Amino acid sequence: MLLTCAQCKTIFRIDNAAIAPEGQKVRCSVCAHIWDVKAPAQAYHAPASGFVDILQKLRLPASMLLLVMLLSGVLFSFRGPITAHFPGLISSFNGIGLTIEPNLEVLEIRNLQASYQGNLLRVRGQIFNSDSFTAHAAPLQLQVLGADNTVLAREKLVPDSKFIAAGQTTDFFVQKEVEKAGNAEVRVDFLSESLLLDMF
Repeated sequence: MLLTCAQCKTIFRIDNAAIAPEGQKVRCSVCAHIWDVKAPAQAYHAPASGFVDILQKLRLPASMLLLVMLLSGVLFSFRGPITAHFPGLISSFNGIGLTIEPNLEVLEIRNLQASYQGNLLRVRGQIFNSDSFTAHAAPLQLQVLGADNTVLAREKLVPDSKFIAAGQTTDFFVQKEVEKAGNAEVRVDFLSESLLLDMF
């Protein structure tokens, strides 16, 4: 800092640290004049951003990221029930590599009946949804097996409805000409297939 003697106007350059923070008396080395000098005002330095400041700045982006991750998890886990309510979303899920398949764990085949009239086989039954959400109805495969376990007939069955409400059923029915069907075993199983929008 620069000090100017009020008496002789001599200018002195001194180190800021030489002046006490509360101020002090100084004496001119030229004319011996004594006067009071205050310590120079300290420049304000903002405290360096600490870890807390960084966390506060990242709070909004982190919240947004967490929200996106949460929504993604919900969409991934519940894509079956979601697309059962909104079938138009099936192609969107397929487009990002998340195929939609019926949840076979919540579907049951009930009231399976097979009857023969000559070589004409009639098979009917129901698919029950045991879930608490609407579910996709799965396609079925009919197999007719002879006494020696040879496959006499095989056919894919499509249930009457593509969706089954929680706790409800949908019917299926097929009739098919099968030779030697009188003593055959009829088997109906679910097919696990990815669902496509054009199926709806």
